[in-house]
Amino acid sequence: MLFGRRKPGYTTTVDSSVDPEQAVLDLQKAELAAKKKPKAEVFDIDAASETARRLKETGSSFDGSAAKTGEDVIAAVERETAELAAMQAAGAAPEAAETAQDEAAKPQLLDFLAGEPEAENDPFADQPTQTAPELPELTPAQELAGYIRSRSAAALITPHALLVSEVENADELLAQMPQDPQCEDIVVRAGAKDSYYYSNANMSDNYAMIAQLIEDKDLCVMFAEMVRFNARVYPSATPLKYFQRSPYGLAPEEIEQTWKTMQGRLEFADIEELTNNQNERFLFSTQYLTRRYAKAISDVDDFCD
Repeated sequence: MLFGRRKPGYTTTVDSSVDPEQAVLDLQKAELAAKKKPKAEVFDIDAASETARRLKETGSSFDGSAAKTGEDVIAAVERETAELAAMQAAGAAPEAAETAQDEAAKPQLLDFLAGEPEAENDPFADQPTQTAPELPELTPAQELAGYIRSRSAAALITPHALLVSEVENADELLAQMPQDPQCEDIVVRAGAKDSYYYSNANMSDNYAMIAQLIEDKDLCVMFAEMVRFNARVYPSATPLKYFQRSPYGLAPEEIEQTWKTMQGRLEFADIEELTNNQNERFLFSTQYLTRRYAKAISDVDDFCD
């Protein structure tokens, strides 16, 4: 019989005075209750570590008193965490209020500028207007000197005949220039056909000589003077093609004709021709160069690049 028998795993027996079916139900309930264990709560190690760190910072300690009183460790950690959070919240509120007060106390730039009164006196409003100093009025001679300077700046010399035809009392004004310090740059150069004026501040004396020779339109004299000048100053012989360049601008036929004309005149007897080692034709002056020296300085060195 089932009733009164000892069931495996039990040390109690069924009381015969109790309803057997009720007793069996109670035993089954007790067995199910024994099998059902409460699920352990998940332990958050990170939260526990953070709580322990905060407790250490605040001077608190967890000494295991909760275990002595039967309080669960997780519950103790949660309690301590809640207390710490409450303390921080109580401290954060005044800080937030102070921060809001500080922000309100900070002046805003636009509000500050809008509230500033307008300057009563503009620092630039009362500045006196400075006018350029009045230049002294030029004399007629100085005005004429300015005209000569402008032509010199354009690489032109000014013939005396041009000045007389365009300026009233030109000779009188030209005579005043040497005594005027404002006109000391005006130079006169005598040519074969006229006198020529230029400003040595805007034109070199060498270029003025060339311009004067061109204005005289005597090509033979121009050739002789330039050949002698190059032989004396540099020294060097003058290639015939030199006169094709600016400011001469002569055609090869004009150069050949001028040289033929010079060979028959005694005043140009010192001007001679030579050919260098590159078969280029040169003119030189025997007043300043020997033929041998002129040939040596005209030859092209074969070893030069």
